[in-house]
Amino acid sequence: MPLLPEARDGIELKAYSRTVPFSFWPTAPTVPRPTLQSLLFAADPWGMMRHSITEQVANLASRQEAHSYIDQARDFFTSAQSSPIDGAKPVQLYYSFLNLAKAFTICRGIHASLPNIMHGVNETVPAGGREFDDAVIQFWASPNGRGQLQAFDEFMAALGVPRIAAAGLQIPVSVLLPQILSGHRLWASATGSAERFISIHDIQFCENRRRRQVWLRVLLFADDVKRLGFTQNDVLNNSGLAPNYRKVRCNLNKSGRPLICFEQTVPINYGRHGVDHASELAASVKDRIWMTVGSSAPFRRNYLYLVPPADRPQVLPQIASIYATAFYFGSITRYRPNVLRSALDGPLGPRISEFISGQPSQFVYLMASEFAKRDVTKPSIV
Repeated sequence: MPLLPEARDGIELKAYSRTVPFSFWPTAPTVPRPTLQSLLFAADPWGMMRHSITEQVANLASRQEAHSYIDQARDFFTSAQSSPIDGAKPVQLYYSFLNLAKAFTICRGIHASLPNIMHGVNETVPAGGREFDDAVIQFWASPNGRGQLQAFDEFMAALGVPRIAAAGLQIPVSVLLPQILSGHRLWASATGSAERFISIHDIQFCENRRRRQVWLRVLLFADDVKRLGFTQNDVLNNSGLAPNYRKVRCNLNKSGRPLICFEQTVPINYGRHGVDHASELAASVKDRIWMTVGSSAPFRRNYLYLVPPADRPQVLPQIASIYATAFYFGSITRYRPNVLRSALDGPLGPRISEFISGQPSQFVYLMASEFAKRDVTKPSIV
């Protein structure tokens, strides 16, 4: 078996006398040099999102419209918390998420106003198919052929990920459900499938000061990879990290657990300081990393989602997949509540219950982070 190449010579990136921790928003764009951002604790994520709009949206009318969407999103969300799972709760959650997406689209400057925007997403069952099992989610490009804006595609643009192609996109619900991190093991158990999420031990910003280069390094526990039945090549290819990452030798361990190391293939050359490119490095893997938000250390846990490369075009970024799943459950609850009841009573019932009960708060904090361009989490209650 050929030896792996040595990792690129370098150390963890430091700035302002401390190691730069991984985040999708490691720095704030200050002058003369980006400053490091620390974790922000917020008991009220809605207030945080409102504040972000106030700071980032200069036009008064646009700011007021975005604030109104946040207020309505919060009201739908609060109402949903007191509703039973098989009642109106999924509908309320979807409309909460829809209004959050509209506020975020304005906050990111994609559009100044969204008075007549359409959902841009639909659910259908092919002829002869079975409800839920064969259901398909359809996504439409924005604007459509009649010039009407589509909320989902505009939300994708606001998140900074590729828009829906002009021909649209279709994803079976059976392909969408395993993309949801919360409760994933319930899905794997119910379907007899292998788990697809693997925990990331650490993501490091690295630098070589002599060569003036920076890059990312992703570390996994070797026994986790073995437990799930994957090879290192499987992880690279199925996570979408390949070909931008390569396997390198790793002599590190954590509490006696050997680590696997993937290193960015092409480093970035820098001029003044490596920290100037930290946000650029983080953005390069944002659509490949899933995370959970916690109220205790380490507050963020990162994961890779492993699917065969042929299926990757049907994988949405984490926030978009949560949004699309919420739409599906909201739609069948609104129009065919018996379908949701049957699904809750079926093998995937615990998985669906976990999503409807536990995922919404995760979504709100993930969105608060997107608005603030900074990691936001719930403080510990003592």
